[in-house]
Amino acid sequence: MTSPRTVLIVEDDAVMRTTLAKHLGSSHRVLVGATCSEARALHAENRVDLVILDLHLPDGDGLALVEQFRRDDESEVVVVTAYPKIQSAVRALKAGALDYINKPFDLDEFDLVVQKALEHRRLRDEVVALRRERPSMGGVERILGHAPAIARVRQEIRQVAATPDTTVLVLGESGVGKDLIGEAVHQESARRKGSFVRVNASSIPATMIEAELFGHERGAFTDAKSSRRGLLEIADAGTLFLDEIGDLPLELQPKLLQVLETRRFRRVGGNRELEVNVRFVAATNRDLEGMVREGRFRGDLLYRLNVFPILVPPLRERREDVVFLARHFLDDASRRLGKALKGFSPSALARMDAYKWPGNVRELRNVVERAVILARDEVVNVHDLPAWEQPTSTPTPCPDGCVAFPGDLSALPRLEDVERRYILCVYRQAGNNKTRAAQVLGLSRVTLREKLRQYGIADEGGSNSTT
Repeated sequence: MTSPRTVLIVEDDAVMRTTLAKHLGSSHRVLVGATCSEARALHAENRVDLVILDLHLPDGDGLALVEQFRRDDESEVVVVTAYPKIQSAVRALKAGALDYINKPFDLDEFDLVVQKALEHRRLRDEVVALRRERPSMGGVERILGHAPAIARVRQEIRQVAATPDTTVLVLGESGVGKDLIGEAVHQESARRKGSFVRVNASSIPATMIEAELFGHERGAFTDAKSSRRGLLEIADAGTLFLDEIGDLPLELQPKLLQVLETRRFRRVGGNRELEVNVRFVAATNRDLEGMVREGRFRGDLLYRLNVFPILVPPLRERREDVVFLARHFLDDASRRLGKALKGFSPSALARMDAYKWPGNVRELRNVVERAVILARDEVVNVHDLPAWEQPTSTPTPCPDGCVAFPGDLSALPRLEDVERRYILCVYRQAGNNKTRAAQVLGLSRVTLREKLRQYGIADEGGSNSTT
């Protein structure tokens, strides 16, 4: 799956040049040059991973090339020198060469040096990619929750991850965890050993995003003092996550469409065409179809992105996960902040359960962390939570007299929400005694325990709790 590495051999000895090129040609893309001028031209026209450089060339000293190649494109350089000229090799190392090899040498020794240099290049590429992504990544195990809607998301991730190249479009409100979905697709796929590279279209100025994505050649614009690879090249053999794709400038959308269709592109200011092997995962909280109708997003780009859509539900549509996620975030925040909190008070749980969470999982995580910081007792209490506004509509009685509901029909809760609140109310009133609560509810103990497990409190203990 990984694209072949490009090796430039610069050697004036025709026999040596031909031998090395033939030796490496079966597993690498090989370019050959006999002079400094040829080497510069080949290096400028190609993305070169490794340069095998003889320091003594007919038209100049190869030492100057070492500095140029390392500066322009961060190519790894291995110099070739005769034993009596070991001082030249030392100077080359100081100029930025990775290694040197003395003439004469055998091909086994040569292979070891080349392997080491290309592995060094691969590791440097990964470091660059990791600096652009979150410190920790994982597969579907990081997509937490018991709700059927989130279980469906996990299943869809596994299904699309089994394909190597399918483009994925992650849709959902802000804060639902679209970035985690992108990371999970990558980690569950055969591309997990490659780089996961993130680019956020809303956080990069429109004037810079093209160079950031595609890279640029030296002199392409005023500040381009050296050539630079873009995120597409860094993501080669891995996954490129295009976050906030709805904010991509309209003038850049045709170029992205071309890459999606051909996996080929040119750097800014460049003439040569480069090819990459990447999976594209895009994400947005925008209504892309509406943007297409308004002329703010290209329809052909949307169709090309929307090969395998994954819709991430908002937290208000997976209410059974609120308490479960809150407990998870509390454990994590308590560990990080050095506080030994045991959980939430019943009133705090009820308050969180009743809240609509417009900021979704991100808001819940932030609220819990703030509460952990504020907590003075061994549990988080209701006064540690934000003072959310409560509904102001006037309650009207249910015709059957069972419970009071808001007068606004659109604000009526779902049946599963009413059931959850009622079960939790009875369970609390029964002193957390599962046997007593099951008798009142008319449920078996097994059914009640499963319901409580779904609500994230199945393991809740206490002197009055029965197991």
